[in-house]
Amino acid sequence: MRFIATLVFLSFTHTAAWAFTPHIANYQLSINGLKIAEEVRTLHQLENGYFYTANANTSGLAAMIKDYSIAASSTFNINDQGVSSVAYQIMEQEDKKISKSYVIDINSQSKTVSSQLTKTQPKINTWKAKKGNITDPLSIFLAIAFDLKTHPKKTTFSYQIANGSSVETQEFQRFNNQAINIQGKNYTAIKVVRTNHQGNNIQAYFLKEYRYLPVLIKQIKGGRNYLYEITNLKIPNINGLQVTL
Repeated sequence: MRFIATLVFLSFTHTAAWAFTPHIANYQLSINGLKIAEEVRTLHQLENGYFYTANANTSGLAAMIKDYSIAASSTFNINDQGVSSVAYQIMEQEDKKISKSYVIDINSQSKTVSSQLTKTQPKINTWKAKKGNITDPLSIFLAIAFDLKTHPKKTTFSYQIANGSSVETQEFQRFNNQAINIQGKNYTAIKVVRTNHQGNNIQAYFLKEYRYLPVLIKQIKGGRNYLYEITNLKIPNINGLQVTL
């Protein structure tokens, strides 16, 4: 069941607040058309930054085969370059037993990422990064959302992503005015495609009406088609995006 883990400004201050209003987003994950998991992502605003959590669990027939869950969290700040992660952690459980757990501290200013000791991570590792912000696997789509809003004419984006085993640079390309359909409703979205991973293609679709958050994520990996689709979004002062899966 490790397939869940494959997915998990007018002025600067004004725009950051607009794009990063605290919210709760629910998603459904399907593989080759079979619904296998549900996930809840929640963004909290801290005094000097943000705290982002994701909790995914197998559902339906998949849950009868294996009780599998992932809990991840990211603490990050926003600067003039966008999202800059501070810490990231993830824990995977199979049948209520921890199968994987790791924690990393991230410092973009010093260009370093270091791990902490956990049950499944018995050694402290340190990785060097390049100059610029470092993000993580959970906050990467918020980093993209930030750039889509603040750089409307920019078509290519590059991110350093610390994933607990390395710091990897990933490239993305933007395509505007893409027609998508979510449960019978048509929307005009921004499509962002990861361009430097052959054999592991990712396409994400973002809606301006919903704080540039991703509403669809498509991935082709290992001969499987993954579909990550939003089912509900709660944001203050906006009517929720309600769809039934």
